[in-house]
Amino acid sequence: MSKKTTFFSKLKFLIIGLLFLVIFGIVIGLLVTVALDLKNSEAQNLSNSSREIETIDTEEATISEETISIEPETGEVTTPVDDTALLIGRDLPSGVYKLVSDMPTAFYRISMTPQANFIDIKDNDVFSKFTYIKVEDGDYLTLIDADAIPLDEAPVTSFENIDTHKNAKYLVGKDINPGSYTVYPDDKYGFVEISNEPINSPSNIVLSSYISSPISINLVEGQFFKISQSKITLNQ
Repeated sequence: MSKKTTFFSKLKFLIIGLLFLVIFGIVIGLLVTVALDLKNSEAQNLSNSSREIETIDTEEATISEETISIEPETGEVTTPVDDTALLIGRDLPSGVYKLVSDMPTAFYRISMTPQANFIDIKDNDVFSKFTYIKVEDGDYLTLIDADAIPLDEAPVTSFENIDTHKNAKYLVGKDINPGSYTVYPDDKYGFVEISNEPINSPSNIVLSSYISSPISINLVEGQFFKISQSKITLNQ
């Protein structure tokens, strides 16, 4: 092989090598450019999202004062005040009341605060026709579809047709005579409760039980007798 041929061969490989390096550099440059563009685009999107969060309408971001309230001293979050609650000692005297209703069902709640927090509730129940409650100064009483009548002014409920009053609380000696009775579940199960006070607390309960068969009970004057889905007969 001549020196001339060898020179041109080396020149050819040199040119090809240079072209390869140029093309490789261009490809690498394009890849780097695309990567930088993607990174900048992602950063821009995050920035836009951050601006959108910061510019949310303040009316939508603000929690209504009717939803919660925050105590300034303790920071405690509480539920709203029940505007329908009666403050005992201010709106209504303390004492025993008979609640009466013309609706199929009615509701009452006695709580230590106007908020409807579970831990503040002293007594609550759903009833039909009538029931008895006892409230003290400082209590809050909420009534739904019911009226509160002081005990000494309350009408006597006739016990002659007990079948029409299956879900109620009776005052022994006023609504029902003292004595021995048998309680029958109206369906598969019924409920019976005897207490010394109208408020439902363990210290006042004489008997509280679900029944699936007839049971015999003795009622003493001054006790409160509650039945649900049951009927009773006087023992002979």
